[in-house]
Amino acid sequence: MSYQYSCRTISADGEAEEHSWSGIIFPEGGEDDDRLSLTDFVKQSISHGLSSIPELSLPSDIYLVAHFTRADVPGFSEFKDEALRGKMNLESVRSLFMNVGKSIGLDLPVTDGGKHHRIEVTLRDTMALAPNGATSLAQLGDILGFAKLQLSSDPEQELYYKEHMSEFLRDQPELFESYAIRDAEICALYTAKIIKLYHEKTGKFRLPVTLTSIGVDMIQNYWVSNRIDPLEIVGKEKITEKTWSKRYKRNVTRKRLVSKKKLHWSEDFFTECYHGGRNEQFWFGPGPEGVWYDYDLTSAYPSAMALIGIPDWSSIRPITSNSELLAAGEFRHNDLAFANVNFKFPESVKYPVLPVRTENGLIFPRQGNSTTHVSEILLAKELGCHIKLVEGRFISSKHGRDPLDPSALRSRVFEGFSRMCIEERRKYPKRTLDNLFWKELVNSTYGKTAQGLRERRIYNLRDAETKRLEPSKITNPVYAAFITAFCRGVLGEIMNGLPDHCSIFSVTTDGFLTNATDQEMMEAGGYLAGYYHAARSSLRSEEELRDLPARIYEVKHIIRQPLGWRTRGQATLKSSEQADWKGFEDEPKEDEMIVLAKGGIKLRRFLSKTEQNNEIVSLFLGRKPTDTLTVTLGAGIREMYEQGMDFVDNEMTKRLSMEFDWKRRPTQASDVAVDPGKGQHGSHLAFATEPWDTVDQFNKVRELWERYTKDDPKCLKTRPDYDDFAHYFEGMLAAEGSAQAWLRKSGGPLKRLRRDLIVAQKLRQAGTHQLKPQALGRTQIFPTKKLKAKELAEMLSDSFGVPCSKSDVDNARKIKVFKPYQVPRTEQTVRALKMIKKELFPYLVIDEFLTKSAEFNIAVRDL
Repeated sequence: MSYQYSCRTISADGEAEEHSWSGIIFPEGGEDDDRLSLTDFVKQSISHGLSSIPELSLPSDIYLVAHFTRADVPGFSEFKDEALRGKMNLESVRSLFMNVGKSIGLDLPVTDGGKHHRIEVTLRDTMALAPNGATSLAQLGDILGFAKLQLSSDPEQELYYKEHMSEFLRDQPELFESYAIRDAEICALYTAKIIKLYHEKTGKFRLPVTLTSIGVDMIQNYWVSNRIDPLEIVGKEKITEKTWSKRYKRNVTRKRLVSKKKLHWSEDFFTECYHGGRNEQFWFGPGPEGVWYDYDLTSAYPSAMALIGIPDWSSIRPITSNSELLAAGEFRHNDLAFANVNFKFPESVKYPVLPVRTENGLIFPRQGNSTTHVSEILLAKELGCHIKLVEGRFISSKHGRDPLDPSALRSRVFEGFSRMCIEERRKYPKRTLDNLFWKELVNSTYGKTAQGLRERRIYNLRDAETKRLEPSKITNPVYAAFITAFCRGVLGEIMNGLPDHCSIFSVTTDGFLTNATDQEMMEAGGYLAGYYHAARSSLRSEEELRDLPARIYEVKHIIRQPLGWRTRGQATLKSSEQADWKGFEDEPKEDEMIVLAKGGIKLRRFLSKTEQNNEIVSLFLGRKPTDTLTVTLGAGIREMYEQGMDFVDNEMTKRLSMEFDWKRRPTQASDVAVDPGKGQHGSHLAFATEPWDTVDQFNKVRELWERYTKDDPKCLKTRPDYDDFAHYFEGMLAAEGSAQAWLRKSGGPLKRLRRDLIVAQKLRQAGTHQLKPQALGRTQIFPTKKLKAKELAEMLSDSFGVPCSKSDVDNARKIKVFKPYQVPRTEQTVRALKMIKKELFPYLVIDEFLTKSAEFNIAVRDL
């Protein structure tokens, strides 16, 4: 529809006059042939500046920056031509189009005589340069104090115009131009500020690819300025090697980075110690009403990073025994000690703290095998866990003195850099660019220590193949494993330290939702919380320490009633009230009074958080097994590049999945009343959970739930829904061979019991040879009476809950052999057989009917 631009000149020293200008270009029509070429767009944009600013010089290097290049770059005519598209040298970074290895060379005509001026154009994207939580242009505009324009004062009309821009152009062409140009102006102004910030802090006058790459450059600069070798500190060294070159047909000498020898020998072990954050849903369905606080650890990863001492990689050695691993004072919670252990927690521990990796994420069972950092192992010991060392490694840390001793010399890997970033950040007001820039730098450094440790593949546009994401310059499994384990440990310590009457609804990475009060949280911490507070203190100046609160967490949200269904799947049934924020926040924002994590569900764009929450609640409470969700997804970057496609929306219909993920074992369940307003009152299943005993239990439940719902989708909306699955599960786990087939049928276990009981009674087997006199109040029944088909059918149906008709009895009595152990052992069948033994067949041998006992079941008590 239009091509808008905002141009700015920038000088490295700031002494040259800097100019800016903006404009918009409308193509002649809406066909592909009417599109501007990249050369024409750049030419017209620069020509505008040259004609209006006489002193402007023709540039030789240009950054062409858009916000979400995946939508904008295909608008140039070159993208439709495969050969010309290849010359754009596009690469995919975070599924955005950019130039990384090579820029785009353009020849601009400057005179009528045919001369051309060569310029190099480098594509960048402000989405990759925006701080976390401010990735939209509107948010960037707010940060810059340069807000996006409104399309209408009516919210509904605003939304309509955003989804129908051609009508907006027709109805209000002048406002359309201003709106379009404003987007370009925000993008250009933000880019200029990032270039200047980067130049000021690194001395490099260029625009980096991502904001996180700035953090890597800056921490390496920091290390160099403090006489720390940036290779040595991450355990790497340069080696020279000769390799055969097909191009030159000879050996060539190349340098490359490799891990130091002793680190290399143990690198796989340390990588196994690296896990992500702790993410679990402890409650399914509507939670109890009350005041629920969403607590997050303050500056979680930077605080953990500040505890890491400078390693001596040559000192890596095995941990030799259980006594060495667990001896008091042998290893501190911030030492670089890691181990693989077998473990078993007491049943009294509500939240085991040793992670076990599965195909479906981390779980925290009561017993098993875990590979992790010593902070979690020592915490497990404090909780009474029995621990047996399998294998371990220890790395001594130079100058990694005890952080709990305020007089100790501190010289650690990340502490100085983190402190510098925090000091810089505090110089600027919240929500300003400089404040968010420094916050993002320190927070993103952790991610770079873990880059490339786990298999993650990205599509390479130039080579047209999927490749593994390469490690960053500071990737190190020791650091990544320590940081994540320590943060999980702090959370686990607080969670287990809360009083028994406190409930935890869910935990997500660096925080959890609980009804524990601020005072109860303060009193729940132990050694790890002490180390964490010391780390936070080490990142502050003496003046700031006087104002540093004793708490190591902050309240992100407060609500009155939560709704949960799976990991990262929570919503709000009742938001908080002003009185709930007393002592935390005088004027909470509307978004802070709602907890919402959509669990991967994508809703319509342009909805507010409150609107999204209402829609999610409606979806959950009103869902049916056959429900689908129409999801609008933009075309993928691979598909676009290979086919020369525009960024278009593709609608995809997906089955709505809002069921439990089974990472914990249900224990108590009931149907509870729900009244979120808007006429949605009713009831819904809710259940509390406890840890699984083993990983095998988790895997078995996941497997059987998938089998249970594969051909006949089901929802857990009522207590009977849950009990049906629990009966199926117990029977399937106990049954083998043909007995399993009955479990797949509606009412199958009771139907199989009916058949086998009738066969046994006809043949006088399994203790059915004698009746109870006057059974079920029927005076005509005596021990050796032969029951008629109709009589037996009525007894089974009316008295024992086993559906049966006269024809069922007649058909079963045709079977000539009684096969024992074929009735699926479920709560239903066991209960029915016990009643039948008590009231009808006193000598009934119950176990002759049932399959073997299940290893475990998922039956629940009433909530």
